[in-house]
Amino acid sequence: MRTFTVKNAGIISTMTNGSTELRLRGISDNYPGFNHPLTFCPIQTKHKPALMKAIWGSHKQLAGYINWAKYARSWNGTDMSKYIDSLINDPLPNQHFAFFIGNEVVGVGSLVECYTVVDCQISLWVNSKYQGMGIGKRIVHTLEDVAFRVHGFNILYYEHDSSNESSKRLPQKCGFQFSHSRDLAKTSSKETGLWFSWYKYRPVDMPDGILQGRDIDDFVNP
Repeated sequence: MRTFTVKNAGIISTMTNGSTELRLRGISDNYPGFNHPLTFCPIQTKHKPALMKAIWGSHKQLAGYINWAKYARSWNGTDMSKYIDSLINDPLPNQHFAFFIGNEVVGVGSLVECYTVVDCQISLWVNSKYQGMGIGKRIVHTLEDVAFRVHGFNILYYEHDSSNESSKRLPQKCGFQFSHSRDLAKTSSKETGLWFSWYKYRPVDMPDGILQGRDIDDFVNP
């Protein structure tokens, strides 16, 4: 197996080129306050127990802003398997990653298609047990590096309902600029339907990524 690395936000990501997706695995020094590093990798079927535990423990907080979360407390193993399979089989450019401290899922981050084929969007949630520890910021910066450095997306967006105060602060902490607002149908209990969109441009001095014409093998070390 051939790998290449992306290092950012305290996480060293080892990426391998598969036929349908990039597979990532991260490792760093121990996360502040813990005896394990913050790591990440693509969501896989084997993550079902850890994901179920994290979702069940956070479902009340998640349900206010994530439509599927209001059903999650009643999910069984089959339901969770279907949910994980939907993330694993989601076609590129969509990619979904689990973030761990030890064996516990502390957050989930995704890169998903956005307004054009050269743009993408970050979405994420943090396990309620680990909120306020800077993990959301680590997720944003890690996925930003993958989006810009590897894929070469032109603009990275971060969008949230206007009433979500924690989501409102996070993109500003991570250097995003306000772009626009738009009205969407309400799907969860705490939503207002007014969404804010934030953006960040790909650095102009960054080497070409896949969308700029570089072959994926250019990023791969034997």
